[in-house]
Amino acid sequence: MSESPEAGQDIAQPAVNDDTANDNTANKNTLAPPPSIPATDGHGSRGFSGNLAAGARLLLFLPARASQFESSANQLIALVALSLVVNVAAGFAFVGAEGFFDVHALPSAVFGILLALFAGHVIGGVLRDRRFGMLIPVAVASAAVVLNIIADCLWLAVDQGWIPLKGGVNSLELYYFLVAWWAAAMLLAVARFAGGGAKGAALPVLVFGAVVLLPTYFLPAGWLWGAGDAGGSDDPPQSFAAVQEPVLYAQPELLKAALEKIQPQRPGIPDLYFVGFAPYAAQDVFMKEMDSVDRLLRERFDTDGRSITLVNNAALVDKAPIASLTSLRRALKTVGGRIDPAEDLVLLHIATHGSEGHELSAEFWPLQLVQVTPGDLRLALDEAGIKWRVVVVSACYSGGFIEALKGPGTLVVTAADAKHTSFGCGDDSDYTYFSRAYFDQALRKTHSFADAFALAREWVR
Repeated sequence: MSESPEAGQDIAQPAVNDDTANDNTANKNTLAPPPSIPATDGHGSRGFSGNLAAGARLLLFLPARASQFESSANQLIALVALSLVVNVAAGFAFVGAEGFFDVHALPSAVFGILLALFAGHVIGGVLRDRRFGMLIPVAVASAAVVLNIIADCLWLAVDQGWIPLKGGVNSLELYYFLVAWWAAAMLLAVARFAGGGAKGAALPVLVFGAVVLLPTYFLPAGWLWGAGDAGGSDDPPQSFAAVQEPVLYAQPELLKAALEKIQPQRPGIPDLYFVGFAPYAAQDVFMKEMDSVDRLLRERFDTDGRSITLVNNAALVDKAPIASLTSLRRALKTVGGRIDPAEDLVLLHIATHGSEGHELSAEFWPLQLVQVTPGDLRLALDEAGIKWRVVVVSACYSGGFIEALKGPGTLVVTAADAKHTSFGCGDDSDYTYFSRAYFDQALRKTHSFADAFALAREWVR
């Protein structure tokens, strides 16, 4: 057999010898495999390793012929299975044996290959060659396995400090680089498969970008092996502690003690006071975020002795004041009495769930807590006599609080607008997504709350 032509040529223009011309003319919908695409049953000895090697060539932007891929259902199933194994292994490397298999992450892990199957079907129809229906997903899966191994090793090396990020590069920028690499490699591969020059490849490339790359970019990414446990216990929630008599009677004293620790302002020094409010008890991320923000502000803004956090969580119910609208009002009023309204600034940070009706969730089962509205927050701040204030709301639909809170001397920062959700409520996180960008990244580079928002907005985007 002579050397096969490039992939686009051998698929788009299959060779037909004179002896079989009449048969193919009689049945134009049945294309015999050209010399460069051997007909296989998916069990060839070179198939699996050959697919991975060809996928690696695609990632290196090297030409890969269609004949280098064994395009069969068996091979696709094997590649998807390997991809899932790599995904679980990566999650295990980060989380450890205490994690669990997160079945809820499975749809996102396999949805991309379904999109590739659909794209292959559409491209095959455009080019009038049905073999693209299997070639495209096999090529995508082959390259994805190789890229995921590279990316997971890279993330682990960065996480362990083996490869420090330098030159101002952050993990989000590294993620975008990997996404761009993947997109460019796949688009070039589709163009080469399609053949026919730039004009002939334009439509297949457009189809692949619209059907595969664009939806995949917006898919939530996560490992199948997640932090925590599967939540299968029949034991009652730990938040039952909230209704035990000693805890109930201790709460007023805990709030009083926390408020008494807030120090008066220092004359002539513009002090920053911090009030943290995390009223949703069912997820640890909000508690961890308040702790992280509190520590950051103490280190960067000298808020030691001028901060208070109100958190609903079973782990803290007998150690710290709970987060309710009543405790928030008392905290703000106490801070208002300690500050010099003319020179001191108060930062109120709220992290919880938000609703389309613009209410912030205050939940600590079985207590019946009041949901916090924009009017409630505005009234509490005004009653406290706080003139200069920054209000950061990390919640879905938090933009609905801007209109009620805005005014002279007030900076309102929200994680979303009034009509969209925000992200990052997983219990394995120390921050929600926006708060990580705003506090942990931006405010480590600047002391300006307004400039920090500009930085965080770009990182989130």
